[in-house]
Amino acid sequence: MTADITTLTNAPGLRPEESRLLIQLIRRYDANRSRNYLRTLYYDGERSLRRAGKLGMAMPPSLGKLESVIGWPAKSVEVLDNRLDLQGFVMAGQAESDDGLAEIVEDNQLFVESSQAHIASMIHGVAFATVVQGDEAAGDPPVVISTYSATAASAIWSARARRLVAGLTVDEGIDGLESPQLTLWMDDRTVSIWREGNDYAVQRTPHTLGRVPMVMLAHRPRLGKRYGMSRITRPLMDFTDAAARTVIRMEGTAEFFSFPQRWITGVDEDDFDQDAFTTYLNRLLTLGSDEDGNQPSLGTFSAASPQPHIDQLRALAMMVSGETAIPPNSLGIIQDNPSSADAIRAAEAELVKVAERAQLVYGSGWCEIMRLAQQTRDGTPDERLDQLRAKWRDPSTPTKAASAQAVMSLVSVGALPAASEVTWEMLGLDPVTISRLKADVARQQGQDMLDQLLSGTAQATPEARAAVADEGAQQTTPPTVPSPSAPAEAPAGGQPPTS
Repeated sequence: MTADITTLTNAPGLRPEESRLLIQLIRRYDANRSRNYLRTLYYDGERSLRRAGKLGMAMPPSLGKLESVIGWPAKSVEVLDNRLDLQGFVMAGQAESDDGLAEIVEDNQLFVESSQAHIASMIHGVAFATVVQGDEAAGDPPVVISTYSATAASAIWSARARRLVAGLTVDEGIDGLESPQLTLWMDDRTVSIWREGNDYAVQRTPHTLGRVPMVMLAHRPRLGKRYGMSRITRPLMDFTDAAARTVIRMEGTAEFFSFPQRWITGVDEDDFDQDAFTTYLNRLLTLGSDEDGNQPSLGTFSAASPQPHIDQLRALAMMVSGETAIPPNSLGIIQDNPSSADAIRAAEAELVKVAERAQLVYGSGWCEIMRLAQQTRDGTPDERLDQLRAKWRDPSTPTKAASAQAVMSLVSVGALPAASEVTWEMLGLDPVTISRLKADVARQQGQDMLDQLLSGTAQATPEARAAVADEGAQQTTPPTVPSPSAPAEAPAGGQPPTS
């Protein structure tokens, strides 16, 4: 793929500044390619120690093809991703979600895309999202948001501007339908390059965003590593390799010592007319004396226990737990007695804090993506979106009863309104249920208003009814009401009567 990308930089029609940016971005992409590929293998469970030449142990030839793969790298990513549920976007001072932003989220299936972007970011340290105007004539939504992993994108970060100043994405295309395409993202245009037979095609699309329509979603960025850090760290890879070797040793032990080894003395070779395995399985062994008349003696070697290997795996799992903040029970370490609720919360405390920090970083990136999407759709930025915030599900695991009790306590003291979207969110209700509740409340309010209009003074207070009665008694001549069938006469001056 890198060789194919490099050839596109020589496409006729590219401007000098575009070629320079492309070369710089491709070098950055190529420098991280092997690192990203290695972590992808660990995540997919395709990292074989034997094929990688890292077995580091002596095995008999009969076990030469034995392989073992441990899924701890994937578990370290997915356990954290399960606590990063993006639920929408809200603005400060506004209780309800913005319908325009909700439409962008729905058009791009952003809740599904966000999870995939988070996983890619935690595997490689960073992922990217781009924003372009959609071709509505071709069936696209007004704004198209696309996500890319670090294996298909690269970018240049400016510490002064605190954003990307150039980006590169690679679309592999569809065989027979779409050609592989390379896109250069700049602050005033995007440049797409692809092959058409033996020729190159270059297409420039200007935009007025004033910045690169590409956002970086980094996992655990820090000074010196603005592009984030992979959750599949080097210690985690080492622990995984050690666990794989332990499992192979345990398999070898089971192969040789599954059946207790027997020893026999004082027998003749003719007593064994079958193979050793069949002889071992026989329930009754009839053995005669040897040629010297010695009676046979039988004994058994005790089988090797797999417990030392199990203990080693448990120790490695505890080290993985300390490295990734994953509770030991998520790694297969089952205790004899089930943990209490307090013990579970204590074991998850560090993981919950890691998830909250990830929500803070990812939320900032998603809010920037939504600002770019709104400006791309409407043509001008909406100043209200400066206060935009991402809305996440609580990363901890409180019980529904505990959440309901806490919310109802706040409602009872007046800290929360009873029929509010914020209250329903704190109860943990999903967006579909909240929208149905909003519709039900609006219907009930409309019914109450209609009942008040129909009841008239019948539902009024006694003071109000008395005031109406006094006013009617003081009025000696009732007002003249024109008949609906007869038009009212216009007063002098030709002006129509006023009601």
